[in-house]
Amino acid sequence: MMESCPAEKRIGIMGGSFDPVHIGHLIIAQDAVERLNLSEVIFIPAAIPPHKQHLQQVDAIHRLNMLRLAVESNRKFSVSDIEVRRGGISYTVDTLNALRASRQDEKLFLIIGSDTLVDLHTWYRTDLLLEMCEIATFVRLGEDSIERIAGKINLPTGQRRRLLQNVIEAHRIEVSSTEIRTRLSQEVGIRYLVPPTVEAYIEKHSLYKG
Repeated sequence: MMESCPAEKRIGIMGGSFDPVHIGHLIIAQDAVERLNLSEVIFIPAAIPPHKQHLQQVDAIHRLNMLRLAVESNRKFSVSDIEVRRGGISYTVDTLNALRASRQDEKLFLIIGSDTLVDLHTWYRTDLLLEMCEIATFVRLGEDSIERIAGKINLPTGQRRRLLQNVIEAHRIEVSSTEIRTRLSQEVGIRYLVPPTVEAYIEKHSLYKG
């Protein structure tokens, strides 16, 4: 009797500045686990995000620590410090290349939002990136229709068609890291916008004040 081959593990990758991580990030990750049948979602904070070099951020170690606190209760969520350890500008294609070296038998899904999808042509080595993973775009209720999004994707027809096959509806959560930083700088509370452990960490280290 022939032995059956083990099912291919499906791994989600969520990158970003996470400055700070908030409940919207966590809900999108959970949507991804359920909709894509993922074994794991790996959160990867950037050392220096290529498209946000001009924005002031708290130290990468703080962002990494907050992420670890945020995901510690979910066995399908994990955090990688691969970009923080590498330092410099964090190009996703370099990160995926490193991950694939140790995860050759796993299928990788890069989890992004519709705003990122329409900017994908500006990313470093987009062509190579699309060879390394599947792109899963999560669109919140009330955002542009797939037809409108398709018209904004500035990539060759074949790549655009493939990307549009993985556009998935997600929960609509109106919260952003920018809003949280603004509220903290104005000494306004952030309860329920971030996990309690993250709120306590921000308070303990006096982050985003002033």
